[in-house]
Amino acid sequence: MDIAPDHTAARTEAARVPALDASLALLAAAAPEGPYAAISLYGTTRPVAGDPPGAAPVVTLPLTAAAGVVDAGLYQLQLATPIEAAVTGADPTLGTIPLWARITTPAGAWWADASVTVIDAGGEIQLDATGTEGDPAVPVARLFNGAYARLTSAVFQG
Repeated sequence: MDIAPDHTAARTEAARVPALDASLALLAAAAPEGPYAAISLYGTTRPVAGDPPGAAPVVTLPLTAAAGVVDAGLYQLQLATPIEAAVTGADPTLGTIPLWARITTPAGAWWADASVTVIDAGGEIQLDATGTEGDPAVPVARLFNGAYARLTSAVFQG
């Protein structure tokens, strides 16, 4: 069957909220005590989507049991924040600048990969700058072991 463009657009629009609900369901814990979905930040080159990360994460931030909510009016999956965790995988001397993140389900399965930058630099995950580096100087978010990484907002537009 061939359908009109406005019919196709209506079907796509109607599928947005159910798709977000399905995405959130993959992140929700089966039991309140966990295990939980997580966001892990890496300072290595981002692999091909879904491939092994190639290194240990700089930090892994566990989500809450429910993981978040779907805002049907805004077509957004909003993770429950703030979430934070101690940095344990950074370079012990120089710290590490996270370049990408992997989001995993409570079972540890790959859910999505995302870019990581400082605020206003266009990353899908944006961190506060901790300083500047290079010539010309550019803001960076360098994480150090023993410090805490915190996400204060996590919204996926659907």
